[in-house]
Amino acid sequence: MRTCFLDFYADQYPQVVRFVMFARRATLETAEDAAQEAFIEAWHTAHKPGAWERIENREAWIRRIALRRHDRPGGTRRREPPAVSGLEGLLADRSCPRPDPADVATGTMRVLEALHAVHDDQARAVMAFTLDGHPDSVIAAHLDLDPQKVRNLRTKARRLLRRYLAAGRAQEGEAAR
Repeated sequence: MRTCFLDFYADQYPQVVRFVMFARRATLETAEDAAQEAFIEAWHTAHKPGAWERIENREAWIRRIALRRHDRPGGTRRREPPAVSGLEGLLADRSCPRPDPADVATGTMRVLEALHAVHDDQARAVMAFTLDGHPDSVIAAHLDLDPQKVRNLRTKARRLLRRYLAAGRAQEGEAAR
């Protein structure tokens, strides 16, 4: 069980951080906080008999939990986990299995900026789920939307993204002249 969860964490953590950044225009630090709290909740869930196995789509589930953690009102933070001294050296020597989410390519940064231009939270969340490869039925279930509403929001967001990215290319073309 522990190995299964750690594999899930190693595979999904950077993607969940990126997802929260896309879906909620969050800073890296805020997205990491939300992801960490979501994985703490997932760890507690994994220890309840049968609960972890009942989760049909863990990738979408952890993203929904991370969004909930991000969206909760200020002042309602979880209590801080107890600090353990002496781990600094161990953690410094440990290599990260994935590249740091902040180390993204220029093209990805443009898309992130464009996603920030989408001011509809639901449309941004739909695009973030879409970028992570989730089908409409999963997105609809986790956002409590109708699948047609998911498709409409994606169309709206893509139209806005297309306009934003086209305007950026036009400005670059003019600057190059």
